[in-house]
Amino acid sequence: MEQTKRILILGAGFGGLTAANILRKNLSNVHKIIVIDKNKSFMMGLVNLWILYGTRKLQDSFIPLANLANKGIEFINDEIIEIDFTKNSISTKFRGKFDYDYLIISLGSELAPEKIDGFIENGGFNLYDARQMPELRQKILSLNKGNIAICIADIPYKCPPAPYEASMLVNDLIVKNGTRDHINIDFYAPSALALPVAGPDVSLRLVSLLKMNNINFHPLHKIKRVVSNDLIEFENGNNAKFDLLIGIPPHKVPAVIRECEITKAGDWIMVDKFTLKTTYDNVFAIGDVTEIALGGMVTIPKAGIFAEAQAKVVAQEIIDQITNTKTRAKFDGKGFCFMEVGSNEAGYIEVDLYGEDPYTQLHPPSRESYRKKLDFEETRVKNWLF
Repeated sequence: MEQTKRILILGAGFGGLTAANILRKNLSNVHKIIVIDKNKSFMMGLVNLWILYGTRKLQDSFIPLANLANKGIEFINDEIIEIDFTKNSISTKFRGKFDYDYLIISLGSELAPEKIDGFIENGGFNLYDARQMPELRQKILSLNKGNIAICIADIPYKCPPAPYEASMLVNDLIVKNGTRDHINIDFYAPSALALPVAGPDVSLRLVSLLKMNNINFHPLHKIKRVVSNDLIEFENGNNAKFDLLIGIPPHKVPAVIRECEITKAGDWIMVDKFTLKTTYDNVFAIGDVTEIALGGMVTIPKAGIFAEAQAKVVAQEIIDQITNTKTRAKFDGKGFCFMEVGSNEAGYIEVDLYGEDPYTQLHPPSRESYRKKLDFEETRVKNWLF
């Protein structure tokens, strides 16, 4: 008789949902697959910009995670407060302790706008908070003249091209609103390159794309504080005036990870770059909660496509162990993303970060890539939750 195994998946994002579905499809119902997340619903991060642009409504963007039950996957809506690797258990705020045979940590990263001195107090908008997008959209459309400042606060942050995508969508919004001639858009990045992980060539092409849309790019401008509701101070000593401030806030490791022994001094979880194994038996970590160094200061980007690819590897490893097979799946460091520019067009970025000759390619905007982006969200949501 097959021995029951309990697989706990912490977090219901790209990685967690991918892993849960693959495991359920490939393991008998004797085995328990449990997903735990403090959120009741799932919304893909890229939808934020659709809400901002006006092609999606906030209230139509959330899909209940309870739908997982229809697929034979147990979902627990609770907050994880402790992980005990010595006892193979986790504890939640309301439901108590759960034991595991296998553990997949896919908790992502948390946003920390409070780390930017004066940002919240002086009306800064968090681009990665979907609930702020309807108000931000109205602010943009009501602005008749002035300066829009878009600031990346720190590195790493989720989905590296997204802030640039947002700047071009904001540009398209105000062009169509008839106010573009009276509004400046300034983009401030803390790094010398627009996309450090993509290298200088792709970064230069991206900056050229910004210039084509009359968006001013300012490298090496790390925000120090928001002095008032119209003034930013940068660490290089420069100041900038604004009428509307859009920020990508610092990211931090989830509290439950900072407080357990899997990481040092609250850093991201280190894993094997191919298998996503941690230093603990049968414990894996995937997606934004991890850090995989590529050399120098560059790491695997925090992006859903990488979490999804890593989840496939981890799920296969667990299946292999339970079914006593050997496929030796490995994460290959490949990924892609779309970068919308407005008017139903999107650029396309593809990367191979583990190859003998690593590369990043930026394909010019097209309607075909835009259609592929729409299909990207629709297909995954359908596969994961319906």
